[in-house]
Order: sequence, then C-alpha cells, then structure tokens
Amino acid sequence: MKLYHLKWALPSFTQFHVAALFLIVCGSNLLPADEPGQGPAEKILIDFNSPDAARQVTETKGIPAGSTVAVDKTGIVVNFTPWQKGDADHPGFQVVPATGTSWDLSAYGHVEAKITNTGAVGINIVLHVVPTGEGPWTERNLESMQIKPGETKTLKVIFGYSRGFKPVAPPAFNPASVAEIYIYLYHSIQPHAFRIDELKAAGASGEVPVAVPASAAK
Repeated sequence: MKLYHLKWALPSFTQFHVAALFLIVCGSNLLPADEPGQGPAEKILIDFNSPDAARQVTETKGIPAGSTVAVDKTGIVVNFTPWQKGDADHPGFQVVPATGTSWDLSAYGHVEAKITNTGAVGINIVLHVVPTGEGPWTERNLESMQIKPGETKTLKVIFGYSRGFKPVAPPAFNPASVAEIYIYLYHSIQPHAFRIDELKAAGASGEVPVAVPASAAK
C-alpha cells in the first residue's frame, strides 16, 4: 500500500521539478510582451553629430545685440544679452527638419526638449510645436517651464494639448505635418544662457496627460 502511494506521487513530483528547472534555466531569456501604447522608437529631430545640424537652426529676428545661437556636438548653445527696448519680445530660435519641409510625427505622442540652464539666473523657457500653416504667432501647442541655474529639465509638449496640458481649441493639432519647433524666452533685462541637450519625438500616438483639465486652452 505504501509502495502504491509512492508510485502514484512520483510522476507529479517529477513534473513539478522539471517545470521549475525549465524556468530557472530559461526564465532569464523570456521577455514580456510589449505593452500596448508604448509607441515607436524615439525620433531624434536634430542630430548634433551631423554636419547638417547647424543648418536646421535659425535665430529669431530682433534678438538682443551681441546674443549668439550656435550648434556644436553638445547641443544648441544659446547666450542672450539683456533685452532692450526694440528687441524681439520672444528671443529664441526655430529648428526645422534636416530634409524636406516638415516632419511626419503622427506615430508619436509628444515632442520633448532636454534643457540645461548654463547661466547665472533662472529662465522661463517655452517649447512650441508648430504645424504646417499655423506659424509661431498662433501661440498654440506650447508649454513653458522655469529652470534654475545649473539645473537640467525636460520640457514636453503633448500633441493636442497646450498651456498647462489643456486641450487645444479648434482647429485640431496635426502631427503629420510639423513645420518647426520654436524655442524661446520671454524678454528679460538679465542675461540668459542655456543649452538644448536633446530634441526628440517620443511616446505613442493619442498620448494624453496624466490628468486632463476639463477646459480647453484659450
């Protein structure tokens, strides 16, 4: 009777340990399935190692005299002298595609810029994603951020949301044809210096903010 129970239990015991052994040996090579909504691989919008990078950047007209906007392998290096009466209200620069007239970013959910404040005073910087046909004067599809001296932050614009991640008012944002990325400061009587370390599209199409405000942007 004892032998009968031993023979009955042995197969179950063996199957359990074989399964466990399989997981131990192979488990480290088993990858989870991709989670839905992760989106495609990130798209770098300006490659600072490319000889074409400098041609993608154009400073705005009327920036304070003596200011510089340069491109090197570290990023877009910006130094603005203090704002004077008659200077542009929003000193900054535009980044355009290296090839073609627009980016097709319809597969992505947002554009983000990694920014380092290299100056001695804080900056209030704006990232504006401009679809074809709108122009920077529309002031839609943008977000701003305060960055302290020596601090590095990432500023993000989610497609279809603006000014505190509120839904944009009509017409709808069209990520399939983005003409330029406009990055600028509000005028200041102090000198400012910063660097754009990275500029890319990322996230999944249809991305929404963590908490979506009920009211539309105005």
